[in-house]
Amino acid sequence: MTGKIFKESSDIYDDQAKVLFDYYKKAAEKIVAEEVECENRIKSETRNKEKETAECKKRKTMMIVFFALGGIGLISSIIMNLAGAINLFPLSPASFFIFAAILVFGILGIVNLKKMFNAKNNIEQSENFISRKTEEKNKIRRDYKVSKLGVVYVPVATRVPFEKKSFLLDHTGQMQNTDFALSILHKPQELQQSLSELEEGIKNVPIVEGNKNAENIDTSAYSLSMQNVTMHDYMGNIDRQVRNISYLLNDCDKKSVSLPVIPPESDADNFIEEYTTSETNGKPIVQVFNTESFESRLDSFNKINELKNELEKNSDEDNTEYFKKLIKKLGETVQLVSKVKVNSTSKLVDYTNSILSAVLKAGYNQYSPSLEAEEIARIRESTFNYEESVETYKPFYLRSSSKVLYDIFSGSWVAEDNSRTNMPFGMNQIEEEVLTPVITNLMNENRVERLKIYNNIKDQKLTYLNKWNQDVTTAFYDNRKTGQELISQLDSAFSEYTAASQTYKSLKETRDAMKQNDNLESSEIAENTDAAEAVIAFEAQANECKRISKEFQDYMDRLQQDIEAKARQFGFVEYFEASLRDTDARNMARSLTVENLQSLDSRRKKLIPVSSYFATYGDILPEPKVEQKLDEDFVIDLQQASNEQLAKIVEFENQQKNQNFENQNEEKVSEENEQPVSNDEENNDGE
Repeated sequence: MTGKIFKESSDIYDDQAKVLFDYYKKAAEKIVAEEVECENRIKSETRNKEKETAECKKRKTMMIVFFALGGIGLISSIIMNLAGAINLFPLSPASFFIFAAILVFGILGIVNLKKMFNAKNNIEQSENFISRKTEEKNKIRRDYKVSKLGVVYVPVATRVPFEKKSFLLDHTGQMQNTDFALSILHKPQELQQSLSELEEGIKNVPIVEGNKNAENIDTSAYSLSMQNVTMHDYMGNIDRQVRNISYLLNDCDKKSVSLPVIPPESDADNFIEEYTTSETNGKPIVQVFNTESFESRLDSFNKINELKNELEKNSDEDNTEYFKKLIKKLGETVQLVSKVKVNSTSKLVDYTNSILSAVLKAGYNQYSPSLEAEEIARIRESTFNYEESVETYKPFYLRSSSKVLYDIFSGSWVAEDNSRTNMPFGMNQIEEEVLTPVITNLMNENRVERLKIYNNIKDQKLTYLNKWNQDVTTAFYDNRKTGQELISQLDSAFSEYTAASQTYKSLKETRDAMKQNDNLESSEIAENTDAAEAVIAFEAQANECKRISKEFQDYMDRLQQDIEAKARQFGFVEYFEASLRDTDARNMARSLTVENLQSLDSRRKKLIPVSSYFATYGDILPEPKVEQKLDEDFVIDLQQASNEQLAKIVEFENQQKNQNFENQNEEKVSEENEQPVSNDEENNDGE
């Protein structure tokens, strides 16, 4: 490709032919135009000469006529004057008119004479002008020719390779500068090593993490209960490499350079693509535009690009695409590993809990809830009340035939009748086989003494309760009496207030009427005894008093119920023998109820598979206190987050490209660049 100048041309040779044609065409048009102009001026002057010639003849004739008439009149006047002098004829007024006519004819003759001379001068000037234009016409240049037609190339742009592509730099100064910035790393080798280790870690995921390089991660921002969490080899390595890469990428120097880049697909780029060439075929090159302003910047850009290429990975993609894929792969891997770790940890905890459940139940004698339903129901309803149980209490006892065995394959408990259950009734072997017989024997030995103590306790509590009830009854009576007196005082005060209000109203109306009429008799106002108004007001206040009285009575009733409940609690005499022996059994029986299991909180419900007794009465650690940030970060999907970040990066790059393109197009590139022409014109056709 040789480039071209004209849009309709195919190469520079067509342009040369067009230039020659245009040159000769313009020369011919110039010759013809000059000849036509000279001929037109000659014709115009010839017409003026003919016109002046006719005018000269006309004026000459008129001059002769006027001078002839004037001469005749003069001769006639002289004759008449001579005759008058010798008295041949007497002078008359007509002689004066003749003299005047002679004078007018003389003047007209002189005027025409002058115009005749002017016409002759004009004729002479026209002849000179025609002669001069004829000479100019003969001297018009007609020997136009082209002895040599040359082509030179003018560089208008420079192509710069960049990231396995290239872009154009403008020489003409019409393009705005585009900023190129690069962060020069201080430790590129360490960055490459960290990237390699991170890639290796992402590729190979171990089934079981090692613990050689475990480290504690500070989690105080997530929970005050758990200040740190141990991170093992695999996840620890990824975390360290990511943090190291982040540090190394920030440990850099910023270098930037501005170059007049021609935007792709712009008018200037399309113009260069169509009209210019990168091959001059040995033709001369003329540096028209000053490129020293950006040559130094171009050198800086090349150095920056060389430093950037040092960080290129051994792949066919650039750093940007490499890091994009690394971000995506890192998000997918960490998200997958995290989910697997959470699921496996949960399953491991569940399996450990099942083992712990079996271990905890190993020290218990397990019984079938269905075979011992009546005995379990009896102990569940037991209250251990001394007044009711001292004579009728029967110790809790389960038969050995009701014991169940654990089936390790099915995870259930099997009784002698082959019935199965998942929640047996368990009794601690030490308590059932050692402590309970000892307690029973000890209680049988001192039964009489214990009964005396129970009776003394009961008598003392009855004495205290009677005294308490008397004091409470007296206090309630006094409070109720005081309350009734207060209510009566409220009613009386309200009645007095109503009467006084009516009297004051009547007096006020009387005073107002007196001020208006100044007459006591006409202003007297009868006492206002509006019964309906008084009844309404009284009912409102009475209802308010009743409401307060009812609230007071309700408060007193609630207080009395609370006192009675506390009195019953105080008056309860526990049958210590039964409670010492069978409290745990009763708690075990009550923990099996559906109502109890449903009332447990979410953390205790997780312990039900271990034992309903542990779930109900076990002491569990307080729930860890976590910050809201933990809940927010824990639900983050790293794969989705990485995709969102990549989408934002792509969107930002597109916005930057569009912005640069709009900025570059604010100043339009001229439709025609420097073109190769003959003689003094040059060809701005090079790249």
